[in-house]
Amino acid sequence: MAVSAVNTFRLRPGVGADQFERFSAELDRPTCLAFDVVHGFDVYLADGDDAGITVVEVMTVSSWTEWQRLLESAPELKPVIERFDELVEPGSVSTLLTRELTTSVGDLT
Repeated sequence: MAVSAVNTFRLRPGVGADQFERFSAELDRPTCLAFDVVHGFDVYLADGDDAGITVVEVMTVSSWTEWQRLLESAPELKPVIERFDELVEPGSVSTLLTRELTTSVGDLT
């Protein structure tokens, strides 16, 4: 069963939304989506507040275990991880693993 990871994090002070958008469009999403385990990858920017720019990423994978293995071992992901670490405030990443409800309204009657 597919798993969607909802990641939230803040950008480092001084990092603009445009810098993260460029990273996401040119490196992060294309690299991640090239792996068969990744089924979808959407990115959202939350309205800024005093804490800085908050990013929400929703990545759907066929196997969270397999995705974690790739993060640790795939050489293609090294530049993604390095740039992510340059842009994102350390300690601000939060991940919520979710699964889609498959029961339809008709199944409840």
